[in-house]
Amino acid sequence: MAFLTAGWAMPALAQRTMLAQGMYPRAVQLSHNATPANNGRIVVSFTAFPGGVGAQPIYASDDNGTTFNQIGTITDPLFARGLCCGTLYELPQTVGALSAGTLLWAGSVGGDTPAQPMQLRIYKSTDRGATWSYLSNCATGTVNRSGGGLWEPEFTIAANGALVCFYSDETVTGFSQMLQQVTSTDGINWSAPVRTVASGVQADRPGMAVVRKLPSGRYFMTFELCGPAGCTVFYKTSPDGINWTPAGSVGTRVESEDGHWFLHTPTVAWAPVPGLPNGRIFLIGQIESGASGIGSGNGNVVFYNDTADGSGKWKTMAAPAPIAGLTGTSNVCQNYSPPLLPLAGGTTLFGLTTDYDSSNVCRVYFGKVPTYASSPTLVLGADAIGVSLNQSSTGNVTVTPNGGYLGTLKLTVSIPGFNGTASFDRDTLTFAGAAAQTAKLTLRSGTGTASASSSASSSGGSFGFASMPALALVGAAPLMLLFSALRSAVGVLSLAAVLALTGCGNASRGDSAGAIVSPPVPTKYTATITATDTTNAAIKTSVTTQVTLYN
Repeated sequence: MAFLTAGWAMPALAQRTMLAQGMYPRAVQLSHNATPANNGRIVVSFTAFPGGVGAQPIYASDDNGTTFNQIGTITDPLFARGLCCGTLYELPQTVGALSAGTLLWAGSVGGDTPAQPMQLRIYKSTDRGATWSYLSNCATGTVNRSGGGLWEPEFTIAANGALVCFYSDETVTGFSQMLQQVTSTDGINWSAPVRTVASGVQADRPGMAVVRKLPSGRYFMTFELCGPAGCTVFYKTSPDGINWTPAGSVGTRVESEDGHWFLHTPTVAWAPVPGLPNGRIFLIGQIESGASGIGSGNGNVVFYNDTADGSGKWKTMAAPAPIAGLTGTSNVCQNYSPPLLPLAGGTTLFGLTTDYDSSNVCRVYFGKVPTYASSPTLVLGADAIGVSLNQSSTGNVTVTPNGGYLGTLKLTVSIPGFNGTASFDRDTLTFAGAAAQTAKLTLRSGTGTASASSSASSSGGSFGFASMPALALVGAAPLMLLFSALRSAVGVLSLAAVLALTGCGNASRGDSAGAIVSPPVPTKYTATITATDTTNAAIKTSVTTQVTLYN
């Protein structure tokens, strides 16, 4: 096998850092403040229970997610009734009296109070997260908590400029749970609810919606579908952020190229990754599963998609805040609803997750990974391949990313002069770490011989039939005439010498008709195999290997 190494060592894979005790984190990077110097800050929220009462600590980073400090806390006496499932959102434009750059936080309040209806309460901050005040409820239960709850609010700005609040609703008769939405033009007064995802299967429980607007103008929503579907992650798209019709459709399951999908608590993000016309959609869930059970990337993998609408199979990369030893059983701490936040123009992916510490306390962790490697060390190896005329043969091509690599490589092959076809069983290899990956290269030769530009070699020291075409005589009589003429000229030339000269010795053979033919002469070609990063053409390596064609 031939090998070639290219590139330089990249930094170590993601290492997470503990932030604080808490659960259900969210993060935004400010980008819409009227004062440019106030943008760039990362604001993080999560739910904590100091003294047994719910609160929402607010942390901030002004060094691109390297360090964080607490800058505020959202509190309300009503949080004592139960606090869950918050969301954090920066207004990208003015909504009523709320200016662009205003931060909104909303959460489910009242989950621990069976005799009262739940509320989705909204709070605002105009000083980048330091102080907060109550704004409105985007929804209030029509029945007491014992009859159903309201959970997991999520915001977006629709194409018509309205503020949309999505949420999970257990209170509608005939449905175990559905996704609903309400709209507002001022953040205070809200419309009647409209069904977003309301499955015709009564036991289905769509929930935990997260919505992002794509550069095409479409809106992309992920959600878990609990109940009979086992909390599998699905997605739907909308042309305007309001119309998700038909509401009865549960959309499409998100599935990776290697046949895995997420279960439970998905979140999604979009970024303008350099070199990609559609940017990149990033998606993560609590548990990675598949047809054969829990995936090998469980707890440490992110899915991504470079299409305009999230269609097709998804590729995988390393998670920014990995969890080791995550099982296939859902719990309310480990990797529960881990948010993703692209940074630095889409070249870095920041993430938050939650995990139990050694004392079984749930804590928030954060980390970062590049969205693609800028300097991987790639070792490319390829088998030599021998193939006969009109036959096929296969060899392995292996890429080993020493030190780790996050990205996808495209494989190509060139074999000048070879009369045939070449194909890979998979021509893209996606990496999320240091594990090697192998593709099979299959060559099939045509019926013709080597081209004039190919290098040929022959074995043995005797002249072959093809070496002296003038002596291609058939039958014994012409041969004896030739022998007599040569003996008269030379006088001492033996018959054995003549036989050797004419190719009739043991280095040649006759066909069934008595014609003298040459032995098979293998023809050698040079195959050049190249692996190129699909998002950064500067990441590229090639190797050559020998292809031998047997006639």
